[in-house]
Amino acid sequence: MAELLKLPRSQCSILPLVLKGKWFDMIASGEKREEYRLPTLYWRKRLRNWDRKFTESTTPIVEFRRGYAKDAPRMAFWCMGIETASGLMPYAYVDATATKRRHPEWGEPSDPHLFIELGGRVELTDSQSTEAPSK
Repeated sequence: MAELLKLPRSQCSILPLVLKGKWFDMIASGEKREEYRLPTLYWRKRLRNWDRKFTESTTPIVEFRRGYAKDAPRMAFWCMGIETASGLMPYAYVDATATKRRHPEWGEPSDPHLFIELGGRVELTDSQSTEAPSK
C-alpha cells in the first residue's frame, strides 16, 4: 500500500462525518467512492457553512469516523465536490436542489440526494510540514 499524503490539520477545512461501520468499511476498502446525504435544510446549511471556511490556502477534506465512540477509527479524503441536480459543485457549495442518482438504501431514483465526491485518501497531522508520498 502506498504511503498517504500527509497534510497538517491547520491547512485543511475539515467536514467531519460519522458513519455506520458498513459504510466506513466500504469507503476504507475503496468499494465506495462517495458519501450521500439527504438535501434537508440541516445538510444544506451545514455544507454551506463548511464552504465558508475555505480560503486559497486550505484544502477541502472529509474526515470519516466509524461510529460515535471516542476512540473510533478515522480516515480522511480530499473532497472533489458535491454533486447536486445542477451538476458537480466545487467543494461544498450546494444549491436547494439535489441529484436524482440512487442511494443503495434510500429508495427510488426519484428521491433527491447530495453526493459528496471523494478524492484520494490523506493523513491529517498536527504538524505544520507537508510530505509528499513515496512511490
